[in-house]
Amino acid sequence: MKYLSVLFILILLVSCRSPATGPVKGILVVYGSGVDFGLVDELLEDIQLHVTTVDIENVFNFSSCTEETFRGDLKSRRTILFVAEQEEQLPDMLQQIDGIYQANNVWATGQDVYGIILPEFTQLAELSRLLERSYNEHLSAYIYGSFVSTQMSSPERIDSLRTLGFSMDIPKSYHLSDWDPDAGFLQYQRFVSDDCLLLLSIRWIDDDIVLNPGEAVLWRETVARHYFYNAAADSVDRSRVVVDQFELHDLRGWKLLGMWRNPDHLNAGAFTSYILHADGRRYLLDMEIFHEHREKEPYIREGWIIMNTFFAGG
Repeated sequence: MKYLSVLFILILLVSCRSPATGPVKGILVVYGSGVDFGLVDELLEDIQLHVTTVDIENVFNFSSCTEETFRGDLKSRRTILFVAEQEEQLPDMLQQIDGIYQANNVWATGQDVYGIILPEFTQLAELSRLLERSYNEHLSAYIYGSFVSTQMSSPERIDSLRTLGFSMDIPKSYHLSDWDPDAGFLQYQRFVSDDCLLLLSIRWIDDDIVLNPGEAVLWRETVARHYFYNAAADSVDRSRVVVDQFELHDLRGWKLLGMWRNPDHLNAGAFTSYILHADGRRYLLDMEIFHEHREKEPYIREGWIIMNTFFAGG
C-alpha cells in the first residue's frame, strides 16, 4: 500500500508539471562555476551535427547559462545538458547510462535532461545521437500535436491512402494540392509563412526496376519537372546532392538530400527524398522546401519524420 501511495504521488507530481517550452531544436547548456568554458566550447563544436542543402546548417542551437542563473523559464526547456566537474554537482535525478547521465520530465513534461563530466567525457558520438533523438521527438510532437489544440495526426488520411496500397501519416496542417491516383501522384502543401512553402509528394510506378544512385537523382528530377507546379525547368544540383543507401520498415532504397534550382524563376531550395521498392512497385517520397535565404534544416527533418511513417501495403 505504501508503494502505491508513493507511486501515486510521483504520478501526481509529473501530471502537474507544465509542458516543456523553448526552441524545438534548442539545447540549453548549464555549467558549474568551476567548469572550464573553453572545454565546453570544444565539446559543443565536437557534438554539433550538420545538414548540407543550399548551405551547411547546424542541427542544434546551443545556448548556455550558469547553475546560479538556471531558474524560472529556463527550467522548462525541452532539452537541457548539464556540464560538471564531478558527479555530485549534477542534479540528483539523473541516472548514469554508459557515461551519460539522463532523465526525462524533470521540471516539465516532454523534457529530456542530460549530464556529463568534463574533462574526461569521451562519448561524443553517443551524446550527439541522444540529442538528435530528443530533437526528433520534440519536433514530432510539434508536427503532430502542437499547431492547434486538436491532434494533428490524420487517421482519415491514412485510411484514404491505404486504398492506394500504402499509408503515411500526413498532418492536417498539410492541405491536399494534387490527388491523381491514376497517374500515381499525390501532393500536399504546407504554407509555413509568406516566405516558406513545403511540398510533400508521393509518386509510385508499378515496376521492378532497381535504380542506381545516378538514376535515382534523375527520377526525382523528372518527377519534379513533370508533376510540380511551374517546375518544368527544375533541376537537381549534382554538385550538392548526397545519395545514401536507406532502409525503412524492411524496404530498401535510397535517401537523397540536396538542392534544387529553377533558372526560369531565379529561385532555389532544398529537398530530401526516399526512393523505395516494395512488391513490384517503386515509390518516391519527397519533401521540397522553398525558404529563400533562411534555414531549411528543420523542414528537411520535418520531411523525414513524416516520410518515416510510410508503410507499403493496404
